[in-house]
Amino acid sequence: MPTNDATTAVQNFLRSMQGNRALQDPQVHNPPQQEVFTTLPDLLPTSTTIPVIESADEEFVDNLLRQLPPELMLLAQEVDEVSSADPTPETAQAAIEALSLDQKKEILRKVLRSPQFHQSLSSLTHAISDGGLPSISDALGIPVENGGYLKKGGTVPLGGGDAVEAFLKGARLSVEKDMEKIEKEDGEGKMDTD
Repeated sequence: MPTNDATTAVQNFLRSMQGNRALQDPQVHNPPQQEVFTTLPDLLPTSTTIPVIESADEEFVDNLLRQLPPELMLLAQEVDEVSSADPTPETAQAAIEALSLDQKKEILRKVLRSPQFHQSLSSLTHAISDGGLPSISDALGIPVENGGYLKKGGTVPLGGGDAVEAFLKGARLSVEKDMEKIEKEDGEGKMDTD
């Protein structure tokens, strides 16, 4: 009669679970999902990024190109053997300088439309929301509140939409500080020449 013993054990287990509040209240068993703040692909669709490139000046375009792998610049120059060329920052800079503004913008349009770019944005969003905010913000030099942790000096990282929101706030503040610094330097330069 082992079958009867197994049946009895399962029935006893189910009866004991009837008193468990989690089975009676689905909110206890399945807490509400945290709302997603947003994702980086949602913030950077091609309908937004391409017009920025179209209206960008050469200095801005060059700055963006310097963030890309040097191999892309060599490919744009139609170097026969990219692997035999030395893709250093210097060769990439030389390739950037040799390209026309239209060619530079075309490279950026291709990158922004590429599935790899969108996959990378999605991966970054997931990494940030899954607890990677402290290390990612540190690696990118983006200051975030409490270093990306729930509380100052804590060990539990922000997660979910809160982490993505903190990352975006930190990125915005970082850009604003950089812009203020540039404006201040430009203002000092003008005063020196007066």
